[in-house]
Amino acid sequence: MSKPFWIPLIASFGTMILLYLIGFIADLDFLVFRISISFSEIALLPIAVGILVGFISEFIIKMKARY
Repeated sequence: MSKPFWIPLIASFGTMILLYLIGFIADLDFLVFRISISFSEIALLPIAVGILVGFISEFIIKMKARY
């Protein structure tokens, strides 16, 4: 696989992990990932932001490859 494929993927997962970590440390409900025996709770905001960062970084790489 080529290098331009890995950069957006790493940026996306890195952003998700960072936001979940901030949510865990600061105990923010909208950035939390909790699993227990009776229920699971996953915040969708870090996932959405991570996907957005992945698309933006891919767009930037494509724009730089053109010029």
